[in-house]
Amino acid sequence: MVNAGRESRHWWLDQIRIETAIEAQADGSYRSRAELGAVRIEDGVFAEIKLGGTAPDDGRPVVDGAGQLLVPGLRDTHIHLDKTFYGDGWRAPIAGRFWLSEEERLLPEMSERIPVRSNAILDLLVANGTTEVVAHCNVDHVIGIRNVERLLAVLRSRTDVDWSVVAYPQHGLRDGVIAPLLEQALELGAGVVGGIDPARIEGDVTKALDVTFGIAVDHDAGIDFHLHDGGSLGLFEIDQILRYVDRTGWEGKVAFSNANALAHADPGTVRTLAARLAAAQVGIGTTVGAGGDLIPFKALTEAGVTVSLGSDSIMDILTPFGQGDILEQLWMLAQRLGDSDDRGIARTLQYGAGPAGRWNPDGSRSWPAAGDQASFYLTPATCTAEAIARRTPRTQVFHRGTRS
Repeated sequence: MVNAGRESRHWWLDQIRIETAIEAQADGSYRSRAELGAVRIEDGVFAEIKLGGTAPDDGRPVVDGAGQLLVPGLRDTHIHLDKTFYGDGWRAPIAGRFWLSEEERLLPEMSERIPVRSNAILDLLVANGTTEVVAHCNVDHVIGIRNVERLLAVLRSRTDVDWSVVAYPQHGLRDGVIAPLLEQALELGAGVVGGIDPARIEGDVTKALDVTFGIAVDHDAGIDFHLHDGGSLGLFEIDQILRYVDRTGWEGKVAFSNANALAHADPGTVRTLAARLAAAQVGIGTTVGAGGDLIPFKALTEAGVTVSLGSDSIMDILTPFGQGDILEQLWMLAQRLGDSDDRGIARTLQYGAGPAGRWNPDGSRSWPAAGDQASFYLTPATCTAEAIARRTPRTQVFHRGTRS
């Protein structure tokens, strides 16, 4: 096999399986349709798609895909790369300790180890098919902006993953102490200002939203709110944030992490809020586990809300679990949503791969297309449903046309 994926900017990937449709059968089932083909990659994007054909002998290097399935690169839209023990050996949380005070105690150590531990997590994510991350990075009263400085240095040294950094006030705004630090973090290169439970943590929803939206507008930055509060309090916070989006014209620039209150909201409330979220172009990044709350993925998606998956915590003060594997979360999500046929399982791919993982209403697939970014992985599976249900190996991962 020619190592063209690493050494050449113009090359062919040959003998790959490209899924093109999921078709209804006479017996009421659905079956995936795929064709062997080839793709030409030029400067990090797909330049040509040949279905049912092979790579021509045009002088460009050729990589043999060995009949493997082409799957779009996965996106981890909620991960804390700066606060972890991963990469330094096994270390479980200490049971019974309040996690925020425990974090304050351990932040200096975790911050010092960012170059080692965050690189280790990124290596894990990339090996598991992730080609894009949204990293929520602490800005707080203990370490200030040092975590942002150190994490940005790590991310800027990587060529195998796209990234953005959320300057995240994990311990709240603390009566104005943290706001200037958030602004400094944005000036350093974080592209998004974070927020957290404006009622329970901040204690003053209006004040917290005034500060957060004010910083974002002044710096033309995005916003990402961690919303853990449930019940009527959490729904109130969502309502208030959406009002601020409308007031500031920040449509398409705000996201929620978790939005736990939606998990137990009644169907009518979900429909109303989903329509407002879609109109404001507010996406939601969440994590799926074997148990626990599950936001209404299908209702949100049907309303036009973009929902995505993230690892959140991996081996830190909160949990020793978390595999850094978005495919595993898709596997759990399909089961929790009750999807077990080709169509149902395959449709979950959108939550892990974004637009490239979506299927058209008629069951056809538009990815890959000429002009799409060439970030993908290869796996020995016949279709997306098999890749998710069997969690098939990611044998090769490519970021912008280059093998990772």
